[in-house]
Amino acid sequence: MAELVTIAEFDNVNQAYVLKSRLEAEGIRVYLQNENINTILPAYQAFGGVKVQVNLHDSFKAMDIIYEQ
Repeated sequence: MAELVTIAEFDNVNQAYVLKSRLEAEGIRVYLQNENINTILPAYQAFGGVKVQVNLHDSFKAMDIIYEQ
C-alpha cells in the first residue's frame, strides 16, 4: 500500500465527506481517519478531527483540486 498523506482536517465529518466526494469524482482514492470516533463523540477532539488522506502520488493533484474551488 502506498504511503498516505493528510491533505485536510475537519471538525465536522460532513465537510470531510464533501471533499471526499469531490476528490473521488476526479479519480482519487480517499481515506478518512477518525471518522467514526468523531461521529460518536463530536466534542472529543483529542484525535484532531477527521483527517482526509490520499496516496502520496495523488497528493499534488488533490491539493490542486482543493485550491481551485
